[in-house]
Amino acid sequence: EPENSDHQIGTIMGNRVCDVLSIQYPLLMGAITDKVRLAAAVSEAGGLGCIDGNVTPEHLRQDIREFRKISSRPFSANFPLKSTPAKTLQERMEIIAEEHVPVVLSSAGSPAQWTNFLHDAGVLVAHVVPTVYHARKAVEAGVDVVVGEAYESGGFRGDTDVTTMVLIPAIRRALPDVPLVAAGTISDRYGYVAARALGADGVQVGTRLIATHEAEFPDHYKKLILAADDTSTMSAEGPLRPRISKPEFAERVLGETKRIQMGQGAALIDSLLSVEEVFHELFRGGAEHARRVAEEIEAFSSAAMAANAAE
Repeated sequence: EPENSDHQIGTIMGNRVCDVLSIQYPLLMGAITDKVRLAAAVSEAGGLGCIDGNVTPEHLRQDIREFRKISSRPFSANFPLKSTPAKTLQERMEIIAEEHVPVVLSSAGSPAQWTNFLHDAGVLVAHVVPTVYHARKAVEAGVDVVVGEAYESGGFRGDTDVTTMVLIPAIRRALPDVPLVAAGTISDRYGYVAARALGADGVQVGTRLIATHEAEFPDHYKKLILAADDTSTMSAEGPLRPRISKPEFAERVLGETKRIQMGQGAALIDSLLSVEEVFHELFRGGAEHARRVAEEIEAFSSAAMAANAAE
């Protein structure tokens, strides 16, 4: 297991995401389709694994119980709200309550209808938002954690083009006390430290976790991620506009056209890692990088203060 220095800092300083979700590291697994083993590996490493709620009620209950055979740690279930028929969503939410799933990760719709129901069942709600407006509405609805998912991400992003560099500090300014998670392009130590510097309490990781040994994805999927550069993805058409691989890129790498979801952060992924190694890169590597940056910033600050004093 990765060294727990970041968790100790979170406990001492009060990391809001860790405290609310009862996890060791402020890392949420993104909504990755139907991968219970990967979700369990993320939770076992100290983050919040995520199972797919967008399945049949029977499948959902089976996945919840399968997860608990592997891990006793907290996890979430993902639900895209707007694209799910009301009756189907009701059935799934009742299963979440019956099975005492710790967290629901909701997206693509308003969480207002379900937050009180889930809270009454002891379930926490983390909601994915693409803008400050949606973040405010989510907080008004009573969600426990806001996930700001920006333009660069591989998920369903809606019709906005707001980048992480703007979205996260804008949400933080508007909602200074909300537990805030940054999603989109978080693939390494630099992304983690940048997200924290922008005002996030933690990060949500998707594409980087697909490119792990534990992820049960086809070889061609991982091969495309490893081969991607900064121009290999595009926004698909449609109301949710997922980010996908460009057809010509897939043709060049695989010899056939495949459209797979992956974020721009794929450009920063060049090797398969274990889930534990991903945590080590973000948290141990992130701490090393943050120290170097902090020392340099402090040196510039000291120099500026000295110059002002000399005037």
